Amino acid sequence: MTDIRIKAYNIERRYRTLSKPWLDIVHELRVERGALLGSAEYQELIGVEKSMGLGNLDVRLREAEEWLSYYESERVSSNKKLGLFRSRKLLSEISLLSDDELEGKV
Repeated sequence: MTDIRIKAYNIERRYRTLSKPWLDIVHELRVERGALLGSAEYQELIGVEKSMGLGNLDVRLREAEEWLSYYESERVSSNKKLGLFRSRKLLSEISLLSDDELEGKV
């Protein structure tokens, strides 16, 4: 069981390491989108220009969210390969650990 627990910790570490930058990007893009929508310059644009401005942001936002989804599905499939899809208690316990606590686990 400890071998499976270590592998589960490693899966969670990998997920957090890879998804954290994408979470930050999604947050920044949503802030940028909100700032664009609230700006006076945006209100003065015509429909096509508004669409292009939002379209560029939305494409980048969609791509970042797709990467997050990919890493989440990778984490789930990795845990299923370990046979952990039935061990919700272990997975929920690991997901609740802080980054420092997770790094302290061997």
